[in-house]
Amino acid sequence: MNPRDVAQKSTSTTTQVPASPHTAHSGRRQRIRMRRFAFASVFSIVFVGVMSLFYAQGKVDGDTLAHAALFVLAFIVAFYFIFRTGINLKFSDPSLTGLQFLAAVVTMLYVVYHAPDTRLAFTPFFFVAVMFGMLRRDSRKIAILGFASVVLFVLLTVLRYANNHDAEILRLDMLQCLVMAVTLPWILFLEGHLQRLHQGLADVRMKLEDIEEKAARDELTGVYNRRALLAAMHDSKLRSDVTGEPFSICMIDLDLFKRYNDEFDHLTGDQVLRTFARAVMDGLRTTDFFGRYGGEEFVQILPRTPLAGAIAEAERLRGQLGKLELPVTSSIGRLTVSIGVAEYVPKESIEQTFARADSALYKAKHLGRDRVEASDGSAPAHKAYRLSL
Repeated sequence: MNPRDVAQKSTSTTTQVPASPHTAHSGRRQRIRMRRFAFASVFSIVFVGVMSLFYAQGKVDGDTLAHAALFVLAFIVAFYFIFRTGINLKFSDPSLTGLQFLAAVVTMLYVVYHAPDTRLAFTPFFFVAVMFGMLRRDSRKIAILGFASVVLFVLLTVLRYANNHDAEILRLDMLQCLVMAVTLPWILFLEGHLQRLHQGLADVRMKLEDIEEKAARDELTGVYNRRALLAAMHDSKLRSDVTGEPFSICMIDLDLFKRYNDEFDHLTGDQVLRTFARAVMDGLRTTDFFGRYGGEEFVQILPRTPLAGAIAEAERLRGQLGKLELPVTSSIGRLTVSIGVAEYVPKESIEQTFARADSALYKAKHLGRDRVEASDGSAPAHKAYRLSL
């Protein structure tokens, strides 16, 4: 077989088209709808189970119980098919909240019409259905359907009295209607209040996350700050100890950076730092963690990367920065960096790994700068570190 054909076949079999963010988001939302539908299905099955207890006490006849079970089964199968095939996505409410609520209420009203003694169970199950619908953020629609259900209950009460003229059942049914009509607005009010509290908590949580994100960023360059770096290094160590995957650390120092401040001013030095940080971020691997440790020193954490891979990445970064266009022209010449690289050795402290990377950086600067040096694995003797947040 021609080697070119083999290469083309290998490429064609390994290349995959990634799912778009929109598709992934839609799939996640559909799975959430399916879980909610599963909860609603369990609720319907529980209702049938309670009706079976009424049947055992002689309060529900066998035909009514069988019909209710068939209704529940038919609704579950129908809604499952709709969700599974994606037909629900064609509706304005893909969750089909209103239709599921109506299916539940129709089943309960059918039972309470043929078995008046089950009105005792109708009210709590009805209110649970109302609350379940409102938790899906369809408050207004569920409120309308809830009051419509009460009206329908009244009509069924009148219809049943017209057929059997049982005044005692009519009196009990009217009391039931009165209780539902009085308590439903309060249920809706409390659910609405809970929704507003939930939304308020969600807003606060988003603001806190935004504050935490800003607290983890260096104000000058916008990259992660020292605190975030230290936390990421400790997390990387713990992950490596559990999984056995390697990771490496690169200590990066801008060579002769002080001369930018001396030749121009500190604002120009700040601009150089921002330009450098932006250039690194633009070429950073998605799995890496990069931040400013302090002054002109930066740290890059490389997950799942052994020493050889980290050295190659450091050399790539050094070459990329050598072509960087700075906002000022300096007599110093182009911007260069010195980089020290160290791979985490299992069971050593993260302070030891960091110290070895810093020792390699010290060696790179001592040997003339603009170079990458790697730790030989031995603990440095010239510095002792204690990394803490």
